[in-house]
Amino acid sequence: MPQPLLRTLYRPPISALGARFGIRAHGLRAGRSTSALPLRAGLLVACAAAIGVAAWAGDPSAYLQADPALARLLRGMALIKGMIALGAVGAVYWRLAWPVGRLVAATYLITAAVLVGSTTLIWQLSYIVLAAVLFHVAALTMLIVGWRER
Repeated sequence: MPQPLLRTLYRPPISALGARFGIRAHGLRAGRSTSALPLRAGLLVACAAAIGVAAWAGDPSAYLQADPALARLLRGMALIKGMIALGAVGAVYWRLAWPVGRLVAATYLITAAVLVGSTTLIWQLSYIVLAAVLFHVAALTMLIVGWRER
């Protein structure tokens, strides 16, 4: 495969057209990161810290004793949210292999940590409403940033 064709496959279409017709891409850019390793390590550390804090903050024993059926349902929902969070963290880990703006990288790191932490809170049956709202806001933010990024 020729090198210019391979290079255009990895660019957003507006960038390919912008070089030819003078169209400027309006994306989220605030400087470029130099190395992927610190960002990827930061992603893993942030997610591990979020899991630790959420596990420390919650005690599921009261819910487990009061209504075991509801606890099983909520933990099943937490497993589904966990799979979504795992996929999102994997996608962010993959994305951080290429140069990314500082604002975008920070948003990805924060939203990934919030996704993982809120899923852990739901698993712990603690702060369920707050954790559900945080999960959905973080997922929506991650999707919007990924969509608007150039």
